[in-house]
Amino acid sequence: MTSQLQLRRWLMMVTAIALVVLTSAPHHSNAQDGGTTFPITITDATGNEVTIDSIDAIASGSGDVTEIIAALGFEDNLVGIDISSTYPEGLLDRIPQIGFARRLAVEPIAAVNPSVFFCTETCSPASVFDQLRALNIPVVIIPDDSESGIELPLKKITMVAAALGVPDQGEALRSKVAREIEWAKTSVANIEESPTMLFLYVRGRNLQLVSGTGTPAYDLINTVGGIDVGAAAGIVGYQPLSAEVMLNAYPEYIIMFQGSVDSAGGLDKVKELPGVADTPAAQNGHILVFDDQFILGMSTRTGQAALALAAQVHPSMTWELNITYPYAYTDTTGTEISVEAATPVFASDENLLATVQELGFHAELLDTPVEGSLIIASQSADWASWREAGYSVLVVNDNADIPEIAAALNVPGRGEALLARKAAN
Repeated sequence: MTSQLQLRRWLMMVTAIALVVLTSAPHHSNAQDGGTTFPITITDATGNEVTIDSIDAIASGSGDVTEIIAALGFEDNLVGIDISSTYPEGLLDRIPQIGFARRLAVEPIAAVNPSVFFCTETCSPASVFDQLRALNIPVVIIPDDSESGIELPLKKITMVAAALGVPDQGEALRSKVAREIEWAKTSVANIEESPTMLFLYVRGRNLQLVSGTGTPAYDLINTVGGIDVGAAAGIVGYQPLSAEVMLNAYPEYIIMFQGSVDSAGGLDKVKELPGVADTPAAQNGHILVFDDQFILGMSTRTGQAALALAAQVHPSMTWELNITYPYAYTDTTGTEISVEAATPVFASDENLLATVQELGFHAELLDTPVEGSLIIASQSADWASWREAGYSVLVVNDNADIPEIAAALNVPGRGEALLARKAAN
């Protein structure tokens, strides 16, 4: 009798919400922000075919997806987000919150009247998705699998962009993020040490976990040339923290969310957790604290997060995170060029472009230069006319090698790392 009563109550609630959704839904035009004509049908990560009539009112149940939606230019279309949607900054202050990705409920999601709901494979409970579908709200599930490793953000971006009807913008964002992940891999190519690291997750007194294989932390640690000592100890997924686990792992670095440190009551309280104080990480001040969504969100900033971690655990890293401006460079024409600040960079040909991008620049092939931009040109290019037009032009030899191009861009350390990676390959 109790289950039948609960079922009747749920059906009454669904009916009531459906009436609100149907009667208050705004009128949507078929051609929307991305220029795509809706409806469109895609196949999501679960294999379901999802038909989307409108993207005018988007609800996102996971911070990584929210980040991608915003990066693709649809931040203003968001009508509801979960509490992990901390980037771009300020979203939680402006957009209604609909719960947490791991503890979703249908009522707050339906209340924002979304035209489509996004979440990932790890969102739960899955029953909420069926309840939303019963309200005629399309549900798009984005990949969140451990098999994809550090490349997972690329799969997420592709599917979100497809669902928003902007595959070209998705490809551009995907290429940018993929390039940044490659920069992180290159940054550690000329480093011999392999520091030992462990990810520690804390939520108050009752939830303290360490991670191993099959986790974003494992993928990130491997990307930056570290050893995940949780994985080395045989941990798969997450395991409760204990003094024995921590002392067996004995990490040189412990990686933590800022939210975990806050939940524990600060770093001093973290060091009071079982076994932590006796590790080299705690004793040497190597408990590394990062914004939750930034470091392991597996979204648009994953490459940047990997670079940030690499810089913390590799004191000998030559890859420059920041470029010193202004700087002067005497190019192959004998002209001293002063580069005053970071500007858009254009390359005169495809080969030069490829190297410039590998050296940590989101450069573009020269077509129509942007005012104030920096042009790096081969000697056989029409560099003189660009200079006459007032552009800053760095001229390198037609067969310029990596060190010459890196010196022109004031990143000799990146050049060293890139040479090492190419030699290893």
